[in-house]
Amino acid sequence: MKMFRRNQGPRPRRMNVFGFAVLIGLVVFTAGCVISPRRIVGGGTGNQTGPTPTPTPTSGAQGKLYVANPSTNSIVRFDNAAKAGGNLAPAATISGSLTQLSFPQHIFVDAAADRLFVANQGGTSVLVFDAISTKSGNVAPARSISGASTGIILPTDLAVDSGKNLLYVADGRDVFVFGAASTVSGNTPFTHDIQVGFVVAALFLDATNDRLYLADSAANAINVYDNASTLNSKVAPSRALTGAATQLSTPSGVAIDAVGKLVVSNSGGNSITVYVNAGALNGNIPPAALISGANTTLSGPAQIAVNRSNTLVELFVANPNGPNVPIFSNLGGTAGNIAPSRNISGAATTLALPGGITLDTTR
Repeated sequence: MKMFRRNQGPRPRRMNVFGFAVLIGLVVFTAGCVISPRRIVGGGTGNQTGPTPTPTPTSGAQGKLYVANPSTNSIVRFDNAAKAGGNLAPAATISGSLTQLSFPQHIFVDAAADRLFVANQGGTSVLVFDAISTKSGNVAPARSISGASTGIILPTDLAVDSGKNLLYVADGRDVFVFGAASTVSGNTPFTHDIQVGFVVAALFLDATNDRLYLADSAANAINVYDNASTLNSKVAPSRALTGAATQLSTPSGVAIDAVGKLVVSNSGGNSITVYVNAGALNGNIPPAALISGANTTLSGPAQIAVNRSNTLVELFVANPNGPNVPIFSNLGGTAGNIAPSRNISGAATTLALPGGITLDTTR
């Protein structure tokens, strides 16, 4: 088992778009030209299946939405996510010295375990909060994963395969994979080091198909890796969505809906692009739908979360330069310069450069 990455030369100390904005001021991107709506017909085709759906909501469940604010070192929770909107105060806020939060980036909730994983970039660590739906205030994480053996330097994104009990952490040009995701803690060596050769801006794991999607914001590409749980050392993608026709523009968030559509947020284009049949995407393929324009409120969109408990796509966007969380319903049916169906925005929300977002539909 390899405990340290092979020598790839110095790794630049990097910041993603959110860190850059905090350090030198907000960069407000100019929205592109208005795009006429383009409709999606159907979903995935062939024998492709979507990712493991979020567990079926329990009776009366309205969902809990978690949002990470790197500029205030906080994570806020909004209850009743199915209806949340407007100048809504969070139901809970996690912040303070005990939390160890330091410039948190993307986040991931394991709904079945009620457990939140945080790419804690400023602390060169991954933080784990158990019983997250009950937590509020200045609370310590249950575990922290950090130290030289972990390989973690500046984590950006993460995901958990609960079936295989694996934790994936995107960190620079590597994706570190840890066994025993439900208990891993401290200076624990990674089990695999997937060396991809580009700085990973966002990660999405399709655990059902053992498939990994990585956003390369510099090359405006989404690279796809099959057999993700077996990958180690230097690897090439199985396929890549790339080229001018894709309309990818600094992709910063990736998700897949319940019927296999790939959804991407583009911080450089202030847009959302949608592609059918995510598992088969390869080459210079245009989006089936694009959301862009002033009405969308999109400004440097970051991590996204899709409600996968049903086939009617509802998309939640961490929109740092808003700062707000626009929510788009029926994403599979409409596109263009559309206003969000709901929008969490205003002083009461305490949103400040929101960059990470994740959704639990079971509570």
